[in-house]
This record gives sequence, structure tokens and C-alpha cells, in this order.
Amino acid sequence: MIKITIDEDACVGCELCVDECPTDVFDFNKEKQIPEIVREKECFGCLSCSEICPAAAITHKDIEHSEEYHHNEENLKLVARLAIDVPLPNSPSDDKHIKAALGDLGLRLLSVASIFRQTYGGSLPAIGTMAGRMLAAQLSKHRIPESFQEALEKAAEQFAPAWVINPDYDGNSKLSMKVGTCFIRELCGEEGIELGGDLCVLFYSYMAGYMGKMGNARLKLIESYPGSEECRYDVEVFNKNDG
Repeated sequence: MIKITIDEDACVGCELCVDECPTDVFDFNKEKQIPEIVREKECFGCLSCSEICPAAAITHKDIEHSEEYHHNEENLKLVARLAIDVPLPNSPSDDKHIKAALGDLGLRLLSVASIFRQTYGGSLPAIGTMAGRMLAAQLSKHRIPESFQEALEKAAEQFAPAWVINPDYDGNSKLSMKVGTCFIRELCGEEGIELGGDLCVLFYSYMAGYMGKMGNARLKLIESYPGSEECRYDVEVFNKNDG
């Protein structure tokens, strides 16, 4: 069973862990002004409480961290130097584990796309765009890209190796993005799903939201060309820096 510890001296009594926990592990003791662990066996190790804690007062033991299949090596090296007693993500051990993880992720994405389509209908692209913009806003950056072209190059680097993106931008308003390696395409092939469906819509919208936020621009999809080896998206760019 996962063991949770709260450093009562460090805790600031904000109640964020109580509100965030999806299985109601905590109750807030108003007299002591600290959270208490009352349903520890309900913890399944999502770590949302420790992630949101502003005082880093919550720790977990006997928990197996997920393997990290896509990360920035430079960022992990920096964290390793700065973090003290903070467990870093595991690295993938072999191709079998990677394939299993991608399959699991793919099934989750299929479920999410289906739920979003049933719940929000035509708002599916907006959901993907919002998710991409949120990622761009929260992702740590050494500096803000100075141009949309630089944002494209940075995004292509960060999306790899799950997606290998080759953007061709004319510096004005026309952008053509070719996607070579794509684990969503592989998933669709394995599951017999036609390309260009909800997963592709979510992926493009997510990518466009991320690139648009990073590059201070708005992207409008003109045409998409799904393919078994490579997909292409023709896009019109509205650069906000142009006033």
C-alpha cells in the first residue's frame, strides 16, 4: 500500500490537496489547520496532491513511478542537479515496455476522443487547441521565441520523437506541415481506424494551439491530407505581431 506523509511544519494549510485528491484521501482539520490522511488505502498514486502542494509538504512511499517515454534530456539533467531527494522519471527499459505504454496511451486517447465527441460535438477542435495553448503556457522555457519560425522549430523539436514534424513556412501567411512518424497513425493502423478522424482532429488542433501560443499567432487549417506514410496540413497563419 502507498504510504503518504505530510510535513506538518511545512504545511501552510491551503487545503489544495484536499480539494485536488480525486479519491478523497484527505480531510482538513480546521482546529489544527492542516490536512489529515484519513483514507490512505484509497490512494492510487496519481501524485496530484504532492504536485499541487505549494510547500512540497507531501511525500509518497512504495509507489512505482510511470516510465517516461518522451522527455527533454537537458531539462532532466538540470532537475537532477537542482532537485534534492526528488524521484525523477524512469527511462524506458526496452522496446516491449515502450510498445505497451504507447498501446495503453493510444486506447486512452481513443476513449477521450470518443467522450469529447459525444459531449462537445463540433467543439472538438477547440478542446484540442485549448489543450495545446495550455501546454505552451505552462511549459518552462529558457526564453520566449523571437519569431513564429523559431517557435515552429522549437515545437518540432519538442514534439519528437512521438511526432516528427517538418514545417515549411513562407515567413508570411502560408505554412505547410508534414508529419512523418506519428504514433497516432500507427495506432489507427493497428485498430483499423480511418485516418482523418477524431484523433487526427485532436492532434492537429493540439499542435496548432501549441505552436500558435509559442509563436504569438493564430493558425487556420485550410486543408489536411492524411496518408499511410506521411500526413500534410496546409495552414494559413495570422501573425499577431503584425498588428
